[in-house]
Formats: sequence, structure tokens, C-alpha cells
Amino acid sequence: MKKNQKEINIKSLIKDFSIETTPDVYTKYGHFAEFLNHKNNVYVTYLPNEKSERVIDTSKKLNEEGFNPIPHLPARTFRDNSQLEKYIANLSEIAGCKKILVIGGGGAQKGSISSSLDVLQTDLLSKYNFNEVGLAGHPEGNPDISNKELDKAIIEKNHFAKNVDYKMYLATQFFFESSSLQKWEKHLESLNNFLEIHAGVPGPATLKTLIFYATSCGIFNSIRFLSKQALNITKLAKTKTPDKLIADLADYKNDNPSSKLSKLHFYPFGGIKKTSEWLNLV
Repeated sequence: MKKNQKEINIKSLIKDFSIETTPDVYTKYGHFAEFLNHKNNVYVTYLPNEKSERVIDTSKKLNEEGFNPIPHLPARTFRDNSQLEKYIANLSEIAGCKKILVIGGGGAQKGSISSSLDVLQTDLLSKYNFNEVGLAGHPEGNPDISNKELDKAIIEKNHFAKNVDYKMYLATQFFFESSSLQKWEKHLESLNNFLEIHAGVPGPATLKTLIFYATSCGIFNSIRFLSKQALNITKLAKTKTPDKLIADLADYKNDNPSSKLSKLHFYPFGGIKKTSEWLNLV
């Protein structure tokens, strides 16, 4: 492939990347416009120890700054449909959100809601006029859920997506080798998946930081890959960038026109400003 074509492929895939922040990180900067383009969607994480009010407030401030915030909705965090509706209503009516990411959530289940499908089936997202709904995808599996259950969830979500008035897509956990996504998407084809894929990519960070996050998320293929990179202990102090992964994904998308890979979502483990500035250079 000619160099110019490779550059075109990379720029095409990366041009409307998304990125994520925590309420704490947004508070630290106060605004993102100086290093992040308004065309880039910004996910707002909702960690197990977070307060819903801070997620709503951060989403509101991002909206006022001109960004499209995509707040997380961790299903198992909510006790019941009443508490769930209050959160969804506030995201829509106070924060002005039209997009949302619905996930199972990493914390302990606090009530009757056990999965993202439970949230979808309430029809609250239609009631409060959301037009895009992301769902979790796991190219390397999930240590807390069997592969059989993951497959069942993909089938059910695809079936559900045929009967709603908003767009649904899969936003994946991060990975470090293009082969992880390629194998996963081939498997999804056997399940008749038609949902768009937003591939999770780690931003620049030290190898030590990347290993920490991969271990905490239980993505074992990536842990093995990173461990090989860390055999030379001096590498732990060096910054790693996902250049090869992005190039490989861009080539894969170019070579496979039927792929559902649509865009890249960046996990800024080395810092959102550092990741954004690096992406702007690309």
C-alpha cells in the first residue's frame, strides 16, 4: 500500500475520534476547548464511587462549552426504575444530553436493575429523546461474564435495536492489537451483528500505566502483549503511543469495506490533554 494511502486511511478513521473524562479531570481543567475540537464527543465516566450529580453537572458544562457529552449509565448502580428515570431525565433536561453510553457497570448491583438491557427495556431513553445509545463491547471478553452470556447479550441488543427510534452502537473496551478486534468482529458476524463499532484505543501512557489498567480490567490478551513489551525493564519509563494499532485498524477498515468499524474512542490513561494534543498532531 502506498504511503499516501496509508495516511489517508489513518486520517479518515481518526478524524472524529471520541475521548473520555472523569468529573474530577474536567474540574481540574475547567474547560477543554483549548486542546480539544468541538467535533469530538466527550464521554463522562460514572465510576462506582461517583455521585450522579457530578456526572450530570460535568455533562452540562461540556454541553455549554459546545461539546457533545456522552455520560455513562452503569445499570447496576441504580436501585430501581424511579432512580434510573431521575438520572436519565436530568441528563436530558438539565445537562442537555442527546447521547448516552449504557453499560452494566463494575460495581456491586444495588437493586433490581442487573444489565444494560434492563435499562433499554424501560423505554426511558426514547421518552427523554436520546438519539444515540452506546453499548459495551468486549473484544477480549469480560472476566465477570461468560462468553456465552456476552454472545446472548449481543444477539438481544441487535434484536432490540430494530425497534427503537435512536441509533445504537457498540463502544469497545480498550485493546492493544488489531487482531483482537478483527477476531471479535468475525465472531460478531456469526451472530448477525449489524451495530456500528467504535473501537477503544489507549492513548499515550507509560507501559507501567497501561499494564495497570489492562490488569484492572482483566483483558488477558492485552496483558500478555504488554508483558512481552516490558521484558526490558528500562521500557517501563518510556511513553508508549498507539501508532501501530491505529495504522493497523485503518488498514483493516480499508481492506474490509463491510466492517462495522466506524470510529476510534480513546482512553486517555496518560492524561486527556496529552492524548488530545497527540491526536491533533496526527
